[in-house]
Amino acid sequence: MVMFSQLRRFMISDEQGRQAKLNDLSVELLEGDHPHVTCLFFVGSKRQKCSIRWEQVQSIDWQARVIKVADLSEAKNESAESMAKAVLLGAGILDALVLDLQNRRATRANDLLLEEKDGKLLLQAADTGLGAIARRLTSGFFGPVSESALYDWKYVEFLRGDPQAVRSESGQHLRISRLPPGDIARLSDALPYLHAAELITLLPDPKAADTLETMPPERQLQVFEELDEEQALRLLELMAPDIATDLLARLHPSTMRRFVEQLPRKQAERIIELLRYPEHSVGGIMTNDVVYVCGDLTVAEAREKLRVPLKVPDFVYLVYVVDDDKSRCLRGAISIRDLITGPDEKKLEEIMDPYLIALQPLEPADESAHRVLDSPLAALPVVGDDKRLLGVVTVDAAVAQVAPRSWSAQAPRIFS
Repeated sequence: MVMFSQLRRFMISDEQGRQAKLNDLSVELLEGDHPHVTCLFFVGSKRQKCSIRWEQVQSIDWQARVIKVADLSEAKNESAESMAKAVLLGAGILDALVLDLQNRRATRANDLLLEEKDGKLLLQAADTGLGAIARRLTSGFFGPVSESALYDWKYVEFLRGDPQAVRSESGQHLRISRLPPGDIARLSDALPYLHAAELITLLPDPKAADTLETMPPERQLQVFEELDEEQALRLLELMAPDIATDLLARLHPSTMRRFVEQLPRKQAERIIELLRYPEHSVGGIMTNDVVYVCGDLTVAEAREKLRVPLKVPDFVYLVYVVDDDKSRCLRGAISIRDLITGPDEKKLEEIMDPYLIALQPLEPADESAHRVLDSPLAALPVVGDDKRLLGVVTVDAAVAQVAPRSWSAQAPRIFS
C-alpha cells in the first residue's frame, strides 16, 4: 500500500531510459467500490500534460520509487472529451469534500491510500487526518497514517461541487442512494449549495424528490435553482403537491409559470389549486393529494379500486369517504387497517367514522395546526362551504407550522 502524497515522488521510466516525474493519476469513479487507476500523468517536453494508460505499466520498483513503462513516447495529450468520466486524484479528489457515509458526515480528503492488487492500482481509502497534511507538506517524508482517519472508499461519496459534472455519466451512485432521504438531506446541510445540488443529481429521481422535500426551505430553493430544467420538472412531478407549491411560490413569477405550464396536467392542477390560498391559511399548509372513495362501495370493492391510487400519495393512513366522485362531499373516514381487515361484504358507510372534525381552508394556519395536534388522528380534513373535500392538514405539516423554526427543520416528515 502507498499514500498518494508519497507516490507523487515517483518517476516514470521507459525501456529507452526516458524519464518523467509522476504528476497525477486518474480513476473512473463508477468502476466498482475501489476504482482502479486508468492513467498516469506527467508534464511533457512542451509543458503539456501528457498521460499514459495504466496498461503500459510493466512494474513498480517501490524502493527506487520508479514506475516502469514500455514507451513514454506513446503518451497522449488528454482532451476534455477523453477525460469526461475520469477524475484526477490530485487535481480533483485531493482537498475536495467527500461524504463519509458510515458516520454520516462531510469531510475533506487530505490524502489517498492506494494498493497494488492483481496488476492494478486501486483507490482504497481517503485519509482525513492531520497526519495527512503533514505528509503532504513534507512531500511524503513525515506524517503518520492513523487507522481511525482512513475511510474505506467503498463508503465514501466524492463531490466535485459541480452539478453539471455528473450529467454526462450514468449517474445514480448506489452508495449514497442506499441512505434514507432524511439522512441525505441532513448530510447536505453541511455542504456548500453547489455540492448539495450535485448530491441530488447523483440520486435516482424518486429518492432525489424525497430528499428535496426533506430539506429546509432555504436549502431546498438553493439546490433547486442549480438543477437543469429537465431534472427540476421530473422532481416537481414526483414531489408532494403542497411541498412543490411552496417551492414554486418562492421562485420568480415568470419562472414559476414556466414550470407549471410544463408539468403534467394532474400535478399542475393540484399546484394551481393550492396557490389560490394565502400562505398562512389552512389552505396554505394543506396537501390536496388525498385518497377518497365513495361510501356505497363494499370493503372488497374499495380495496380493489384503491389498489393503484394508494401507491402515489404520501399520506395514506386514512381513506376519506365521500358521496360521489363529482361532488366529493365528505361523509366520514376509514383507516387503512379497517379497510384491510373489514368484512368484504360490508358497505364503507357502515364501518366508517362519520364524526370528523373538519377545517376550513381560509382559517388561520397556526390555530388550526394546534387543533390537528390536539386530535388523536394523523390528519384533519379540509372542506369548503359545500362540504367538498379539498385536502388534509397532516401532523407533520402542523408541527412545521407551530414549532420553532430551528426545531421544525429537523423534525422527521412522516406523512408529507
